[in-house]
Amino acid sequence: MVYHLRLFLGIQMSKTNILTEINIEKAYTIMAKIVVKHGDKYLPVFQRMHEIREEYKAKQDMKNIALQIAQNSIE
Repeated sequence: MVYHLRLFLGIQMSKTNILTEINIEKAYTIMAKIVVKHGDKYLPVFQRMHEIREEYKAKQDMKNIALQIAQNSIE
């Protein structure tokens, strides 16, 4: 699904083939505009973009927590 969203929205992947926060935010904004302009038929795609965005944010939050714990245990 993510691959198809990239193609649909024309999002470039980084050299490591990982969605970046910038690409996710760009796609999220584009899809929001498409839903507003073209209606509810694109709402499922926007919903999936929302899920991807939230999953990415949650993963980043967990990584930050792990880093804080690791740094505190070294000191």
